[in-house]
Amino acid sequence: MGHDHSHAAPELKDINRAFYVGIGLNTLFTIIEFVVGYRTNSLALIADASHNLSDVMSLIISLLGMMMAQKAATKLYTYGYKKASILASLINAILILFIVYHIIKTGIERLSDTPEIAGISIIFTALIGVVINTISAFLFWKGQKSDINIRGAFLHLLVDALVSVGVVLSGIIIWYTGWNIIDPLISFVIAIIILFLTWSLLKESLSLVIDGVPKNVDMQKVISLLQNHQAIIEHHHLHVWALSSSENAMTVHIQLDDSMPIEEHMDLKKTLKHQLLHQNIQHCTIELERNGEDCADMDC
Repeated sequence: MGHDHSHAAPELKDINRAFYVGIGLNTLFTIIEFVVGYRTNSLALIADASHNLSDVMSLIISLLGMMMAQKAATKLYTYGYKKASILASLINAILILFIVYHIIKTGIERLSDTPEIAGISIIFTALIGVVINTISAFLFWKGQKSDINIRGAFLHLLVDALVSVGVVLSGIIIWYTGWNIIDPLISFVIAIIILFLTWSLLKESLSLVIDGVPKNVDMQKVISLLQNHQAIIEHHHLHVWALSSSENAMTVHIQLDDSMPIEEHMDLKKTLKHQLLHQNIQHCTIELERNGEDCADMDC
């Protein structure tokens, strides 16, 4: 059976360089954008810089969450600190919602008193953002496929690149038309894009924190897997939850056909373990029963 089961989370050593480069580039760009935004009175630039600052914090929190998730289990924390990466996603979502509130509040205030804005400065500054955010997002392309924490960082950076494109358009319109009102209007569009992205991240993070079924687990397929196995009469006490942002766990009681020889229990364990790995469940505890009585415990 020569197929590879690389279902494990990406190693920290393989992605920490992406985090460090992303943090460095976005910190530098955030400083540039804030300075230019205040000097040119551009709320669109300040709004984008605020979100870039939140992305820097997001990358830092995500990195710390992943580091904690890899710490060994203790007597007090028997699963280790795996859920720290999920908490990191939740904290990031809440922080970004606060930024969105601030952008909208300031934008409303500027609708009645819009200052003069230097459109050419906005264009060149935002173009730098397009390049930096695109490069930063690309660094997380591989890891985002298997980890919600990394996926959150990837999506934020990718959307930032698109938002910077919007800011460039704002600068071009102001440069050619002198319509300074476009600046707060574009900031509202930026806020809506951020809110749209963050709302999904917030819901998923909250769901995982309270042990909801992870999005990458299809419960119907898991149930069908158990129901269609010829040795399994029925199952109950089925629970699936996230151990971390990239690892899932499951517990279940299954009642076996009484005619199944005890020596075949280990084969059943290997089969179920193999199939559950393909359903994105890396850790499972299966309790076997015959006639409603326990006959064995299997940890996989």
